[in-house]
Amino acid sequence: MTGFSTTQNFPHQIVAPLKKMRMATLLLIIMTGTAFGEISDLSSNTDLTELSLEELMSVEVTSVSKKKQKLSKSAAAIFVITQEDIRRSGVTSIPEALRMAPGIQVARGSNNQWNISSRGFNERFTNKLLVLIDGRTVYNPLFAGVAWETQDTMLEDIDRIEVIRGPGGALWGVNAVNGVINIITKHAQDTQGLLVSGVTGTEEGIVSVRQGGSHGSDFQYRLFAKYFNRDTSFNAVGAHDDTRMFRSGFRTDWQPATQDRVMVQGELYTGNGGQQSTVATTTTFPYAFTLGNEDLEMSGGHFLTRWEHTWNSGSDMALQFFYDRYERRENTVKATIDTFDVDFQHRFAFLSHQEILWGLEYRYWMDDLQNTPGTAVFPDSQSFNLVSGFLQDEITVIPDTLIVTIGTKLSHNHFTGFEYQPSGRFLWTPMDGHSLWGAISRAVRVPSRLEDNIRLTLPANSTTPFPTLVRGNQSFKSEELLAYEVGYRLNTFEWITFDITGFYNQYDNIRGTRVVSLAPPTGTLENNLEVDSLGVELGSDVQLQDWWRIRGAYTYINMWVEGPINTALSTTGRGTPHHQGSIRSLMTLPYQVEFDSWLRISDNLPAPNIAGYLELDLRLGWKPWPNLDVSLVGQNLLDNHHPEAAPSLFLATQPTEVQRSVYGKLTWSY
Repeated sequence: MTGFSTTQNFPHQIVAPLKKMRMATLLLIIMTGTAFGEISDLSSNTDLTELSLEELMSVEVTSVSKKKQKLSKSAAAIFVITQEDIRRSGVTSIPEALRMAPGIQVARGSNNQWNISSRGFNERFTNKLLVLIDGRTVYNPLFAGVAWETQDTMLEDIDRIEVIRGPGGALWGVNAVNGVINIITKHAQDTQGLLVSGVTGTEEGIVSVRQGGSHGSDFQYRLFAKYFNRDTSFNAVGAHDDTRMFRSGFRTDWQPATQDRVMVQGELYTGNGGQQSTVATTTTFPYAFTLGNEDLEMSGGHFLTRWEHTWNSGSDMALQFFYDRYERRENTVKATIDTFDVDFQHRFAFLSHQEILWGLEYRYWMDDLQNTPGTAVFPDSQSFNLVSGFLQDEITVIPDTLIVTIGTKLSHNHFTGFEYQPSGRFLWTPMDGHSLWGAISRAVRVPSRLEDNIRLTLPANSTTPFPTLVRGNQSFKSEELLAYEVGYRLNTFEWITFDITGFYNQYDNIRGTRVVSLAPPTGTLENNLEVDSLGVELGSDVQLQDWWRIRGAYTYINMWVEGPINTALSTTGRGTPHHQGSIRSLMTLPYQVEFDSWLRISDNLPAPNIAGYLELDLRLGWKPWPNLDVSLVGQNLLDNHHPEAAPSLFLATQPTEVQRSVYGKLTWSY
């Protein structure tokens, strides 16, 4: 095949990139830092820096096997970001918190645009990462990605964020190709009383209020409201990306009987974000465009309820329903999407050494689009459904030593029909404190509405020096992945833990474009790319003193892309740095003083020539009383401003640079 490659002569060039960043090598040697999650029998206010590393390795996670299990017993590359991690990192948004996880690429395109991916393919609309909030998918079926600018909640209400790198399709279904992020909020019982939090600084202001209460001993609730206002960031010719958002919501938790639990939650949000965009004004060649500032309008909300029941035999079931509404209005795209989803799962013991988990899901969504000269979809309103089921068998081959898990997800969708996603995993624990796991998985990413039948008029950009018309393809296939993973965890010492994962991914039918005409310039979307990727992810946690803990993460990834010589507009793999890492230091000093630092490093982006960066965040915190938390935070202190992300080709908006910022935060609870 005639093609191109982001790195040539695979795999002989692996060593050369390693020499480019000696700082990354140093980071690997002194690396420190996996945050390991919440202990099930601890309150959400527990200071995790006071826990032993052995206790941290006993955290319970739910996203790997859809059941509670210790992190050390999980046969997957999983990282848990706790509430304490969020508080002591000084972040003010969910995307910033995800920088803590190895294997996750996070780049800020503007004050309301984020590029977030797992194991490569990083761009604004990353289409191979499934994101959930309390089990509700926020993956957008219109453009195949996540609108991170609308994924927000009170950070104080987040219990933990479970980040799984690697395929999750066998349990979570289509589009969980390179990873699953599940943002889990606190039980209402853990948010009783009043909490007020305020942030004010050079770049943003945030106000959050929450009130929790109860009715008897079996019913708890909370109500919350949050408003944020982010200032414009930097661009040499002037930026227009200031953002404002207001949201409010509730959650209730009810336990009508010992074996039953019912959760109900809902939320509404509205806001607008500034952007400078290049918008097509004609649909015929030669195409005309206008450049100007606009404020995109964002609004929506959701309602979710889940019933869980446990039998005396130890088996359990869960039934969940949610409705989600998404609205977006800007010059290029005007869309409304309504989604309904029903999900059921059941777990039970089978024979003496097996555990069966199975489930069914039905999803229905409908969209309503207003076509513009720049973006048109045919028909402009349509409805879809997705039917799926999964079966997983966990087999204990040798008690407390070897566990094998096999399973698959079967589904049927509107675009490609029947899909299957099998997976096989093993977990070997030869002795206490040592565990080795491996997996072979197949996962698919189904086409989106826009890929099926779109007409997109793009201005000239760094990839194509002339305006281009791109059309969808009703024969577009699912993108496929065959993944091989292996991991090792060490926690035999009282002062250090270590986690390493290696992976090799083979992708087929990846989206590219094919030039069909030069006059006028016209392309069509095609499954004409093949991609191989190879990577290593590491994390460790070092307890230097009772009062001082250091945590770190490092990721290496390389991608090899091949496609026809006439493939245009392809940026596959070029938004992902080969090396990235971080070191976090957490000091708990006398008189309730905390001093935390976070050093982050990222390699150059292959295109469009975005330089790597080294940045530092500092946080000084003080708790004069148990119910009052005061902190001063400086972010991106080593540079006035720096770019992190390439501009999107789909929506031609102005990229801006991340600025240095300082803010103060006060949180009071009663």
